[in-house]
Amino acid sequence: MNHSFQIPILFLILFCKTFNSNAQEENRTKELIEIMSKNSIPGLSITSIENGEISESLALGVKSQETGEVLGDETVFSAASLSKPVFAYLVMQMVEEEVLDLNQPLVTYFDYPDVNADKRHLKVTAKMILSHTSGLPNWRKKKLKFIYDPGDRYSYSGEGFVWLQKVIEHLKGESLEELAQRYIFTPLKMSRSSYIFLEGFEDDFSVSYKSNGDLNPKAKIQKPNAAASLQTTSTDYAKFLVELLKNKNGNTGYLDQMSMTVAPVEKNQETDYPVFWGLGVGIQKTPDGNQIFQWGDNYTFKGFFTLNIKTGNGVVYFSNSENGLAPLKEIVSIYLKDPQPAADWLNY
Repeated sequence: MNHSFQIPILFLILFCKTFNSNAQEENRTKELIEIMSKNSIPGLSITSIENGEISESLALGVKSQETGEVLGDETVFSAASLSKPVFAYLVMQMVEEEVLDLNQPLVTYFDYPDVNADKRHLKVTAKMILSHTSGLPNWRKKKLKFIYDPGDRYSYSGEGFVWLQKVIEHLKGESLEELAQRYIFTPLKMSRSSYIFLEGFEDDFSVSYKSNGDLNPKAKIQKPNAAASLQTTSTDYAKFLVELLKNKNGNTGYLDQMSMTVAPVEKNQETDYPVFWGLGVGIQKTPDGNQIFQWGDNYTFKGFFTLNIKTGNGVVYFSNSENGLAPLKEIVSIYLKDPQPAADWLNY
């Protein structure tokens, strides 16, 4: 059955949990509601960061058009590929503990039978995986095969992250979910975050919708996937981004390492799209400073974050619609005036 987007703007305003009388915030809310209506997006969870601190969280619209249940600050979304930077942060902690060397071939740690028939697997390192230069495809069709030589060029690969996940799990003797909870979610008080769908999410999670308005049933994932299975809220994710900023300088300097440009997204071309990949995060270079970013696309769950390393300003949002990345520039520009070359490159 087609459930086209028919939620009136007044409804959204009345049920925006964090709506208040501040004129600037009121204007932002109205702009977002108009964008949602224009793009047929039933629900949007968005959190902004200013000067390295969380400044505002909004929950707009509904988590289900069938029931009319309203989104809240704790409504859980599928984060799709926004899973990757969180995993990269875990990997950097493994490097800090000297469990893993970024430049050591992964085969020295773990024999991955899915790739070991091709001698090129002997060259692949964690650095290549995190920078999407492993030569592997995004997802396999049947057998996993290299499409480029390792280190040759940027080529987005979820499969690479799954391989590195297996390496980390082998080295630590724990699952990704256990490690993420211990190293990231619990310390950062990200109580609504997990790489699997937890029983505690049953009371407040969003379903999602195809571009024609049809419901896409929620996949309650029970197998953690470093590339794609993160379940979270925009507020929780913003806590992670704030933590990254805190680690920009100091002993660990995780963000300094992660935000080093490793590979341009277009081989032999650095002008049309000043977009690169670092270690687990995209990097867009602008006159206002470098921004790290990542987009998420699990078909009907779409999301995006960008964070200016210099200013400490950023925004992260999750939507429950296949249309959720179409207004990427419009949504981000409400909070950040910085250019968004990544949006042009993604071309949603």
